[in-house]
Amino acid sequence: METYRIKIQPKGGFITPFQADTIFGSLCWVIRYSEGSNFLKAMLNDFRSGRPWFVLSNAFPGDLLPKPMIRMKMVAPTNREEQINMAREGKRLKKIQYLTPEEFSRLAAGSPGAIENKKEPIIMSATLHNQVNRLLGSAGEGGELYEQEESYLNPEYGYFSIYLKVRETGLLDRLVILFDQLGSTGFGKRKSTGKGCFSVLGVDKYDLFETVEHANAFISLSNFVPAPGDPVKGNYRILVKYGKLGEQLALSGNPFKRPLLMLKAGSIFQVNGAVNHFYGQMIEDIAPQHPEVLQYALAFSVPARWEGEN
Repeated sequence: METYRIKIQPKGGFITPFQADTIFGSLCWVIRYSEGSNFLKAMLNDFRSGRPWFVLSNAFPGDLLPKPMIRMKMVAPTNREEQINMAREGKRLKKIQYLTPEEFSRLAAGSPGAIENKKEPIIMSATLHNQVNRLLGSAGEGGELYEQEESYLNPEYGYFSIYLKVRETGLLDRLVILFDQLGSTGFGKRKSTGKGCFSVLGVDKYDLFETVEHANAFISLSNFVPAPGDPVKGNYRILVKYGKLGEQLALSGNPFKRPLLMLKAGSIFQVNGAVNHFYGQMIEDIAPQHPEVLQYALAFSVPARWEGEN
């Protein structure tokens, strides 16, 4: 599989985070409308069988990458002042969520160095909306309001980067078209009001992840669910996804997916042998009313050199 980066620039606010599983689901709907249900079923059958056509990462601000969950080794303090300084440094590092490509590649190669503070990439904003009476189709007499929190990309970062691994080179051009179509219709919650719209700035080959020598671990750039037989020794954090079906399936009697426990992007695991292009699995039986629905839960793996921690 070849690795590429596609840059997308939000046209405004968004509510749903640009995470790999949600991006994949949205692309599937675009494929369903443009290529037909039979084409989509054939693609998903390959994904289900462990032969994905492509692998996606989460979207990351600008050129930044997620901080791997590697505990930074520090020299043991010899006095009270050094102990306080070490505690402050540990607290500072804990707050940093993203690294520059240089910082990331050093850490992935097993040679940690200085990590600088970053400006907050996501700006949160709350807006007030009228509560609509579903029976009347208009605002209630009391003028009831509710607050909706939206996210905006800090203009200093300019774009989001999504990393792709594609099985066939010819598929890349098609994926760029699909992303462009998705950006024009909007992404995630309240896309009917223009939320989550974006422009595709371009796509290029990305070789940073191939520079690690003697890799014995992988870092995931996407949230994922390990498959049976995947490595188990590592560092990770978990999140619970409470997903919801999209498009016309959102109008079904029960549009909610089952809660899903996932490992966060930045998780790192030791491997025996060569690092695979991906780990994780596609989750079946995720939607009670629609057994045909699959949940994307593959890990976009990046080779790393890591000795583990006691």
